[in-house]
Amino acid sequence: MIKWLPVLMVALIVGNALTILGLTANLPSGVGRLVLIGGPALTLVSAVSIVWIVLATKKK
Repeated sequence: MIKWLPVLMVALIVGNALTILGLTANLPSGVGRLVLIGGPALTLVSAVSIVWIVLATKKK
């Protein structure tokens, strides 16, 4: 599980960047909606996964 932490950290950064891009850029309606839904979703899933992996490895 620990081998996934770098990938999840990159996903967390990309999710935050997509959220900022969606909020600040003047994107077309469909793309903007996709970015504003996908960015926070990617951030949330990455953050929860990182916390879960860290807690699971501390428990061992």
